[in-house]
Amino acid sequence: MKLSQLVTRAALASLTILGLSTAAGSASAATTVTVAAPNGNSPYIINTDHGASGYYGELIKRIDRDLPQYKFKTTFTSQNAVFAGLQSGKYDVAMSNFWYNKQRFNNYYHTRANGLDDLRLVERKNGKKANSLAEVVKKKLTVVPVSTSDARYSLLENYNQQHPNNKLNLKGIGDQTTGDALKQVAQGKYDVAVYPYAAYKSVQTTSAGKNLTASKSIGLESSYFLLHKSPANKKLTQAMNKELQKLHDDGYLEKLTNKYLYENTFKLPGAQKEFNAHN
Repeated sequence: MKLSQLVTRAALASLTILGLSTAAGSASAATTVTVAAPNGNSPYIINTDHGASGYYGELIKRIDRDLPQYKFKTTFTSQNAVFAGLQSGKYDVAMSNFWYNKQRFNNYYHTRANGLDDLRLVERKNGKKANSLAEVVKKKLTVVPVSTSDARYSLLENYNQQHPNNKLNLKGIGDQTTGDALKQVAQGKYDVAVYPYAAYKSVQTTSAGKNLTASKSIGLESSYFLLHKSPANKKLTQAMNKELQKLHDDGYLEKLTNKYLYENTFKLPGAQKEFNAHN
């Protein structure tokens, strides 16, 4: 074999090895982001054999695709465990429809808004009715206990602080699924539960759900990703904010809302004012 041929082959081999090394380096350069999601929160998060689905499951997959410097891996657990892990640093990101809470926004980083929820009072079809939290108090309706780690608990607690002379009878509990809570209303154990419209719609065709109805909208709440505080996650928050801004502006969030939340919350009265209100 001629010397020139040997040189050419050696050069090609070197280039091939260099190419493989570069590709491997690029793949390994992606920073793994651990995402924690609570169980039992359809249609927002659905645990499937192919990973997270639902509104936030599809959203986090889109963010994962658009931010190649990160690799997002989702774990499902109880809501209390989500926050315990987020506090300790076991998880980087908490994924659900988490609304504004002053203490949480101080304890964790938060992104710009990633969705908008339409709040309703879920009631028994033949039971007592109300169209506002004030009416719930006035008519002395009983409210399904709410997990203290749930954004709804903070919402109702804030209402009581703002109305000290007309408080809801609010009771805190541990974890509870949407289905179990609404079943208690359907069975007459409690008069009313406060939930986003999409959560009510997700159980409407079940045996318990057929005995339920929802009030008119009682308000809108923006939701946010929460992140464990660390230097690396500060940069991650900035990257996610830029991506969420893009996904809002190009209509992707609205597309997801239409697909999973049974209505376009971005078209409801007051939506423009409420969306991203706490960022």
